[in-house]
Amino acid sequence: MVVLALFNRGDAELRRALEENLEFQVRVNGNTVATVGLQDLLDLQPQEFTTTMSTSAAGPRQVALRGVELRLLIEKLDVDTQDASHFVVSGLDGYRSPLTLDEVRQPEIVYICFSMDGGMLKTQSEGGYGPFMMVIRGAPYAQRWCKYVEAVDIIL
Repeated sequence: MVVLALFNRGDAELRRALEENLEFQVRVNGNTVATVGLQDLLDLQPQEFTTTMSTSAAGPRQVALRGVELRLLIEKLDVDTQDASHFVVSGLDGYRSPLTLDEVRQPEIVYICFSMDGGMLKTQSEGGYGPFMMVIRGAPYAQRWCKYVEAVDIIL
């Protein structure tokens, strides 16, 4: 138990720092290629859009979101995804959501969002969905969305 606690302490410290600094990592095969912050997303001219959020806890409702397409962020970071088999978006809560290369490459489908219904996404410790949330626009259920984004992994 002590060994596991020591092993995970570094991960917990990194997760806390990412949330506090409003950042997440982009990794290729587990190696960090960039740490992305709110300003990086703002520099990419975020889009505002609406989509339906439907969860098992609440019925469907329209939400207004603001974010950047994941494909545009990956392009800006100049990450070669030609040989990628898939993507995995991970949250601070341990949730992981896999994405196909086709999903990520389609325009106006997969977003990294930082605002919902006119306000910034609150952090997990504040009882919110953020600071970043991956949204699959038009997905019938929000279960594939990923709250508290800490990493986007590109698997080659």
